Amino acid sequence: MPTDRPLASWIRELESQGKLYAFYKTPEWRALKAQVMRDHGNECEACAAKGKYTRADTVHHEKEVRKFPGLALTRWVQGPDGTPREVLHPLCNRCHNEAHDRCNGERRGAKKNRRKDVTAERWD
Repeated sequence: MPTDRPLASWIRELESQGKLYAFYKTPEWRALKAQVMRDHGNECEACAAKGKYTRADTVHHEKEVRKFPGLALTRWVQGPDGTPREVLHPLCNRCHNEAHDRCNGERRGAKKNRRKDVTAERWD
C-alpha cells in the first residue's frame, strides 16, 4: 500500500482500474482481518446470532470499501450515543453474500442459481 497518498485515494484508483483485490492482499488488511477473526474465535457472527456455529471465511466491511474507502482499515466507529461500534464482522460465505444482497442487490460476481443443466442438446 503506498504511503505517499491517502488510503481513500489509492482505493479509488484501484477501483477505477478494476483492481480492488490488491487492497485485500495488503499486509495492513491481512493483519486487521486476522485480528478480527481471532477476537471472534473464527466464528461467523451472523450464524452465532441465530444460535448456529459456523466457521467464518471472511471479514465483512459494514461500511463498504467502494463507498467508504477512507474507512477500509477502520475497525471501530463512534455510534450516535458516543459508544464505539465495530464495523468489521467475521462471516461465513453464505452470510457474507446475504449481507451484500441486503446492502445493494445481487453482489458483483456472486453466482445465484446460475447452474444450468448440461444436456446432449446443449453441446450440439
